[in-house]
Amino acid sequence: KGLIPIIEPEVNIKATDKAKCEQLLLECLMAGLQQLGPDEKVMFKLTLPTQDNLYAPLLGHPLTVRMVALSGGYKRAEACEVLAKNAGMIASFS
Repeated sequence: KGLIPIIEPEVNIKATDKAKCEQLLLECLMAGLQQLGPDEKVMFKLTLPTQDNLYAPLLGHPLTVRMVALSGGYKRAEACEVLAKNAGMIASFS
């Protein structure tokens, strides 16, 4: 019931250390989830990860209601290709 906050950190797809940034982001987001109360649900809107299914632990967390993918600057065809390799993520491409 009510509103669900959307957490939307973006990783630059051109970052030379993108995979490392994503791993650090995952660790921080998981730590943040541990600080929430049992009724505090969130939704994540994340840049498509370099490593397939990197964000699966977030998606499987009981306080995560949904996870959508930002194209982050990828062309639509490439974004769809990467999205298909990430189970449970839903497209939010503009």
